[in-house]
Amino acid sequence: MQIHQKLEQVFDNHGFPLTSKQIEQLVLYSVELRQWNHHINLTAINEDTDVIYKHFLDSVSVLEHCSVKEGHKLVDIGTGAGFPGIVLKIYIPNIQLTLVEASYKKVAFLKYLTSQLGIDSSIQVVAERAEICAETDTYKNAYDWVMTRYVASLAKSVRYCLPLLNETGRWVAYKSKEKDVEIQESESALKEHFGKIESIHDSRIALLNRSYIIIRRLDNRI
Repeated sequence: MQIHQKLEQVFDNHGFPLTSKQIEQLVLYSVELRQWNHHINLTAINEDTDVIYKHFLDSVSVLEHCSVKEGHKLVDIGTGAGFPGIVLKIYIPNIQLTLVEASYKKVAFLKYLTSQLGIDSSIQVVAERAEICAETDTYKNAYDWVMTRYVASLAKSVRYCLPLLNETGRWVAYKSKEKDVEIQESESALKEHFGKIESIHDSRIALLNRSYIIIRRLDNRI
């Protein structure tokens, strides 16, 4: 089965129908990901089916639990090869997206990819460490959604994710379903930085082994 058909089938089957334009964009994403991966380490996942499930579907499945709307400001911290931010931007084109990535090689990929996808004019790619962004007025208190989908622990991420949220914003940490110890270890850091776990959700797509931890700020003292 061609990747176009596979994408359409997988997303339809899991309740995320795609337009023809979105299918073309995701196919192009897959092609560029594979080509660039020969030169820089973007992902260990290369096969089409794995990319569709473990990167593309995994990125959007958060929408089962989070009401990301057109016009919302979203920042993807440590985005790497653009997951989940770029996939969410493809699926909800009118979100205002910021991608934060410290690796200049990965930033080069992100800028090239978003240009090829025709979405570069509405995406800000920031070549900086998240800790610096959290102390910069441009990014502090600015976002409806902070997304993290990487290996840093909750306890370590608190100090640079919570300051980015606006008054009603939410931080969504993508984690595996084996997250209980990490949640327990984050309690003191959350308390110190005036954050609270609002809810925890397991994806209904069992293959993903994915949980989403949704965190809010308790006040504006950050």
